[in-house]
Amino acid sequence: MSEQVKIQKTIYNSKDFNNVVNTNFSQFINTKPVTPIEESINDSLDNLYNLYNTLYFDIPPSGSDDSHLGIATRSLEFLGLSLDDLKNEIENLREENIGLKTQLLEASQINTGTQV
Repeated sequence: MSEQVKIQKTIYNSKDFNNVVNTNFSQFINTKPVTPIEESINDSLDNLYNLYNTLYFDIPPSGSDDSHLGIATRSLEFLGLSLDDLKNEIENLREENIGLKTQLLEASQINTGTQV
């Protein structure tokens, strides 16, 4: 079950060799212009945002790191924040808002002479 393989050898003289073989190694030279790294990063970011916008409604709202909540949580961590920090701030602002509305109501009742 052996196969016989024919090997053919071609020998070139020095003049013919230079005509047949590329001795300048030009096939190894990159002919594309080199893109600066900033442009490459910007292109990658543009691709990321385009892909995110395309997949926006396919991404689950929550449940894993690959959800909108997971993406938001990682982004907040990168900024040095957490969802709990934001929830606490919202709660504090609501309480402050209620207090300010109460003060405003009381001040307007004093000025008009009406009582609650």
